[in-house]
This record gives sequence, structure tokens and C-alpha cells, in this order.
Amino acid sequence: QREALEAQAPEVASLVSVGNVDTLALQQQLNDDEQLIEFFGNSETLYAFIVDREQITVKHLNGRGLADKISRFRQDIMQTNSNAWQQSSKAVHETLIEPLQSSLTADKLVIVPHGPLHYLPFAALFDGADFMLEQYSLRVLPSASVMAYLKTPQRSGQTTMLALGNPALGDPALDLPGAQNEVRALGDVVPESVVAVREQATESLFKRYAARVPVLHIASHGEFNPEEPLSSRLLLVGDESNDGSLTVGELYDLELNSELVTLSACQTGLGDVQSGDDVIGLTRGFLFAGAANIVASLWMVDDEATARLMVNLYHNLQSQDKQQSLRNAQLSVKNNYQAHPYYWAAFQLTGSGR
Repeated sequence: QREALEAQAPEVASLVSVGNVDTLALQQQLNDDEQLIEFFGNSETLYAFIVDREQITVKHLNGRGLADKISRFRQDIMQTNSNAWQQSSKAVHETLIEPLQSSLTADKLVIVPHGPLHYLPFAALFDGADFMLEQYSLRVLPSASVMAYLKTPQRSGQTTMLALGNPALGDPALDLPGAQNEVRALGDVVPESVVAVREQATESLFKRYAARVPVLHIASHGEFNPEEPLSSRLLLVGDESNDGSLTVGELYDLELNSELVTLSACQTGLGDVQSGDDVIGLTRGFLFAGAANIVASLWMVDDEATARLMVNLYHNLQSQDKQQSLRNAQLSVKNNYQAHPYYWAAFQLTGSGR
């Protein structure tokens, strides 16, 4: 089955699971100032492959209890009135990063997680003195083989953005007033943008603009379905043409030309998902649809922190690449608003970084 998928649609195969990577081609796709770290294995036998343009280094790690350590860290990071995250973050850092540090010589790291590592905020890993955010510029890929398929969008005309926020979903419990304020603020930052909230934030509007707008910003709920990954979806407003559920399956049928897709109110919980690689998340759907970069959150973040981070991000994009823009936005929230990683570490960039 996997061989058939690789033959018919290698891009999809690269998004679904780990494939046999052409290592020479992979090395050539890396820049001189970056290294790729691919984690692979299970709790008994975990490996880290460190790849740069010159060499490949393999490290054997002790993964015993790692899923529990990550789960503990994810729980601790949500406790904003506690510093318990320091100990649990350091425990994960000691397992995953410390054994590699003698080989980490680049300023930029491309991280390919495996299993529960997909739910780990790498930027918030702490060595006792500094966060990884402060030491490295980070981006994530669902698999190393994806690098060969990352697209470079063709700019056409002035940079514009479609921003959808707080869609009217018919249930007050699902209202996101902070998301509504967020997208309106971004409309003031990004010229020539289209902003739609409440009843106007429809799936049909998304599909109308998706293929021709360089930046897509969606501040709405996401639902992740590990049993049926292609049914994972973003919740927008339905109408006579579309039901309001934008699924991964539908994303695979779109042809985006997006430099950046930001999913600011969606969250990926650790939940019962231990394998990670078996989940075709929304980020992978957007990658395959043609997005060069996706910024998405691992948990729901405080409204004020999210708004600050997003306004910073889009300001930075006027003069910096996507990877550096997100890093500097996170550093700004950390240094000028709240130092606790709950407020700034949820967002990760998946894609080319450019």
C-alpha cells in the first residue's frame, strides 16, 4: 500500500510517514547555516540523525519514559502561576538535546519530530539557563522527505491577506471574541487585506480566495481526528455551497499559492495520540495544498499574548523571513509581556522558513 502511494503521489507519501530519504539530495537542500535533526524510533530505541551539508551524524538516545516526560511538560506549561515547567522542560532537554549539543554547530535547526515529539514545543526546551528559542532559530517538518516538495509561491501583485476570525458557529461556547479582535488588528497591519468575522467568515469565502492570496490567517476552532485523519477540520461558517467544515481531505484538492498560512486558535492536544506520525494534521494538508509555511499552535493561548505575537509577526514579515519573524515575535512576547513559556511557546513554524 505504501509503495503504491509513493508511486502515485510521492508528495502525499512524504507527508504521511517517514520515507527513505535521498540523503545527498537532502543535504543539498539545506543552507550552510542550518542543520536538520530527525528523531526516529521508540521508547526503547530512539535515534537522532543530525544532517548538514557536509556530514550525517547518528546519536543513540535513551527514550525510556519520554512520552510521559513530554506529557508532564505539556501539563506543567499550562500552569501559568507556577515554575514547575522548568524541571519538566529540563528533563526533556536532557533526553533529546543535551546528547546532541557537541554536534550542533548551526544557528538554524530544522526539526523532524517522531511520535509524541510532534506535540513538543521545542522552542521552550530549557537547559537550566536558556530556552532553545534564545539559542536557535527553529522550524519543523513532518518528515525529512517533505523538503523536496516544499513549494516556493509565485508572488503576484501586492502582498495581501485573507483573515478569518471568530466564525458564527451557532454555539456561544465556541465564540472567540479575542480572535475577532486579533484579525481586525492584523487588517490594520497588512495592506490590501480582506478581513471577515462572524457570519462572513465562511468556508466559501476561504475557497474563493485561497488560491490567490499569499497569506491566509484563520482564527477558528480546529478538530483533530486521529482515527480518520482526512476528516480533521477547521470550523468555519456554512452556506448553500459549503458546509463550514474545511477538512484535510478538502485541502488536498485545493491549489494554494500561499507564502504563509497561520492557524492561530487551533490546538493539537497530546491526548491519546502517541504515534503522531500517523496523524495527517491540518498543517500537512496545507503543505500538500501548496502552502510554503504554516504557523500553528500546540495549545490555546491567552488572547492578549496571541494578539501581541501575531501583530509582531506580521510587522516582522515586512522585513524578515517567516522563520526569523516568528522567532522575534516570540522573543518580543517573552521579553516584553510574559516570560512564562505558556504565553509564547505554543506557536511553531512548519515549512520552508522563507
